[in-house]
Amino acid sequence: MSKFVGRLSMQSHMDELAGAVETLVSEKNVSRDSLFVLTSSEGAIHAVNYQLQAKTYRFRGLVLTGAPGRVIGEVARSQIFNQIRSLPDAGNLMKSYDEAVAEFLADEPMVMGPSLPDGIRRLLRSLENPYNLPFARELWAYDLPEHISGVSEPMLVVIGKKDIQTDWKIDGGTLESATAQKTAASFAYPENANHVLKHEEIPFEKLTAEYVGSHYNAPDAELDAEAAHAIFKWLDERRNDQAA
Repeated sequence: MSKFVGRLSMQSHMDELAGAVETLVSEKNVSRDSLFVLTSSEGAIHAVNYQLQAKTYRFRGLVLTGAPGRVIGEVARSQIFNQIRSLPDAGNLMKSYDEAVAEFLADEPMVMGPSLPDGIRRLLRSLENPYNLPFARELWAYDLPEHISGVSEPMLVVIGKKDIQTDWKIDGGTLESATAQKTAASFAYPENANHVLKHEEIPFEKLTAEYVGSHYNAPDAELDAEAAHAIFKWLDERRNDQAA
């Protein structure tokens, strides 16, 4: 894997996706004029970047689930703050975190305050790991709403109301504003879907990062029916549009 050190970037992800699409359309039973993409979380960024650059084999439509409506660094910061907000020194911890991130974005070595919890330290170290650069800096500063408005094809954004990583009001609202002039942009906010669109019965205010992370792939985790219905209904409508 050493050959990839320092070579991961937004463009390398774009190239990888383009290669996957070319491989897909090489199959005899795949219609290159009827390609749709279904993404999760960060995947929305790469699908939108592909759509903005692709000259051939463009997607006829995009389904973006758990899509971030804020700069990625802001989304991550809100998640971290929600995890430590009950600590008496939460304000100072976030100040130390913000200073380290500012150094990272300025391409300077991060100085981590000694009081930062181990989990936050691991996150920050992963950002400046040479293997993750320059992609980590590009991703941390990426703002999906700035780019999504350039996509002319139909889009469906799905954010569950039990999603503790992407906020359906904040992120969904920002993406709605960014696509307000596009009649082809649709939004769905399933009541009990989490970040990976699994059904969640526990009230949102009782959800913790530890619980959610351990239950994404739990044996009893099931796809949320409302989320699935929204996606299949939207795809059926696009198929009917094509047949008309």
